[in-house]
Amino acid sequence: AVSKVTRKEQKRNPPAPYTTSKLQQDATSYLHFGTKRTMQVAQALYEGIDLKRDGGPVGLITYMRTDSTRVSDDALNEVRAMIEKRWGKEFIPATPNVYKSKKNAQDAHEAIRPSSVEIHPDSIKKHLKDEQYKLYKLIWNRFVASQMEPAVYDKTTLDIEATPTIASPYRKAYSLRAGGRILKFAGWLQVI
Repeated sequence: AVSKVTRKEQKRNPPAPYTTSKLQQDATSYLHFGTKRTMQVAQALYEGIDLKRDGGPVGLITYMRTDSTRVSDDALNEVRAMIEKRWGKEFIPATPNVYKSKKNAQDAHEAIRPSSVEIHPDSIKKHLKDEQYKLYKLIWNRFVASQMEPAVYDKTTLDIEATPTIASPYRKAYSLRAGGRILKFAGWLQVI
């Protein structure tokens, strides 16, 4: 028998922009890149890729050796304007999301982010090697998502009491719990 039904709203906050260690972990998990390969590809994205535009190679990401989650005000303004234009005002928090760095962080460099969010991964895919495109897209998505509203779910939990129908010293009553959630507002998940 169902003994209790609980319904509540649940928020899932966006992740912080990448630090070196988190980028290496996600590149291993999602792209199956080793640490060395990740850093070589990131180095190439940082040094610059020839996008066949005037001015030569373009550095696509900020410096990739950092333990900071700090982001410049210019980058925050640029990403917030892009989010509003692309997805709408309801996807932007009232104030920019700020993330704490680890206690011993040097904080000399910004978090790993695109040098400009206006350079969408798909718009330059033809100029990138496959591994460069995948890593750049991972960095671009993570940075944009980090400045969006939380995802919101409707969560339902059922508490169930299962008691034996026949009285016996060997039969016990069991308490069971089942739960589920339905996405109500995508928020930062819109990007990922």
